[in-house]
Amino acid sequence: MIQTNNFSYADDGQSYLGIVAHDDSIQGKRPVVLVAHTWAGQSQFETDKAIELAKLGYLALAIDVYGEGKRAKNAGEAEELMNEVVADRQKLLDRIILAFNSIKEHDLADPENVGIIGFCFGGKCALDLARSGADFKGAVSFHGLLDPNGLEQEEEIKAKVLVLHGWEDPMAFPKDVVSLGYELTDRNAVWEMDVFGGTGHAFTNPNANAPDDGMMYNPLASDRSWLRMANFFQEVFAG
Repeated sequence: MIQTNNFSYADDGQSYLGIVAHDDSIQGKRPVVLVAHTWAGQSQFETDKAIELAKLGYLALAIDVYGEGKRAKNAGEAEELMNEVVADRQKLLDRIILAFNSIKEHDLADPENVGIIGFCFGGKCALDLARSGADFKGAVSFHGLLDPNGLEQEEEIKAKVLVLHGWEDPMAFPKDVVSLGYELTDRNAVWEMDVFGGTGHAFTNPNANAPDDGMMYNPLASDRSWLRMANFFQEVFAG
């Protein structure tokens, strides 16, 4: 049976509250996958993704980047919360690394096998953890924000990277996809991209219904991207 529990962690007086999920029918330690949230903050969407990852046999943590109790109620609040953290990409990275290090201490965690996925703003978080040079297995971005973090990071990227993206995403244009490819190549990353034609932003979110803004749920792209992610982690955790 899948179990979900609150997962609290803190640093420098700031507390964070995520959700951890695991299958209690599986014995012993297992690979870990972090789930980085959209611009709205940790929500049921990310919890549901953590549950699905737990069904695949992983210990999954829906992380909290904004801080305990900081969740957006509307688009205006979401933009404000996101802009606050992206204004300082080192601070954002520090919060992601805090979650990364905290979950590795969990009794069920295999600290040698860790991955991260992220959606929209969370895709930026997943890529930034990979860009940091942290030693973990794999990072997956779903319709993520692809802009470089501007930090002076020149060492090789150790994590394998998978980017799942809509060709018509107005938040990250085809030129941004190409730029990311060059960035990852320059840092000797092992990377690949699946780009879905006729697909915009937020294609994994059933509640996305704003075609005029380039945001629309695409069930085919959603299903295919999740399957691609599942195969990716099966590969990287076996290596």
